[in-house]
Amino acid sequence: MHAPHDPAAPGLVWLDSAGSTQDEVLARVGREGPRHGLAVATADQRAGRGRHSRVWSAAPGAALALSVHLRPAAGGTPLAPVHLSWLSLVASAAVVEHLAGLGATAHLKWPNDVLAPDGRKLCGVLATVAPAADGGGPGVVVGMGVNLDHRGAAPVATATDLAEQIGAEAVPAPRGLAAALRDAVVGAADRFAAAVAGEAEAVDGRHPAVAAVTQRLSTLGREVRAELPGGDVLEGTAVALGPGGALRVSHVTADRGRIETEVRAGDVAHLRGDVHRGA
Repeated sequence: MHAPHDPAAPGLVWLDSAGSTQDEVLARVGREGPRHGLAVATADQRAGRGRHSRVWSAAPGAALALSVHLRPAAGGTPLAPVHLSWLSLVASAAVVEHLAGLGATAHLKWPNDVLAPDGRKLCGVLATVAPAADGGGPGVVVGMGVNLDHRGAAPVATATDLAEQIGAEAVPAPRGLAAALRDAVVGAADRFAAAVAGEAEAVDGRHPAVAAVTQRLSTLGREVRAELPGGDVLEGTAVALGPGGALRVSHVTADRGRIETEVRAGDVAHLRGDVHRGA
């Protein structure tokens, strides 16, 4: 076990190997109760998963798997459930910012992929709601997989790693990176909770609370293809973030002309290449 930097802060548990760090955090929350900032990390995750139950795997040491329980509060009041859907984007933007500080230029593709300037993936993020038994409202477990060093043999052509972006000698030790990312994500969640305190309705992308997200999101203004749950495909221009972080896509229909549709779930692809936005 790796002790947290601040003994008064929630712990970061380091495991030599794990099936899924998200499952580990969910189990600990179930046993010990919700603790904002509780985190589990490993450099050898053997049963990780991505969106839509896809398998996520990497050779031991090639990637960092980190999951963090987020249940931020403002003035002692936990974040309202209406705002929970923003936490994945807020956490992803914090990862982009931290990796940029290491020298890895990156941007965020909706809803939660951290990409290099050419569109290859550096990190994926997946959020799962964590019910609370104490009556204080649910939290979210945000899991992330950061590609560290695949030694020139990335598992898929659409992936890259920190070693390729900043040089192998500059890649932080996995435990230290886990602690730093945990702190960055928790801090971002705390700032978000404070900024939306008192907001009874879900905020949209114009709210100052999510400025860090919109600054780092490269999807807005892009031509996109959204593969929706159920198999439908939508192509159009991503124009804004709606309430709760939904992606608003402007597209033309045969019977209604140009309309905007809010995409709340699904896979979104950037069409015609990729670009970097934000720092």
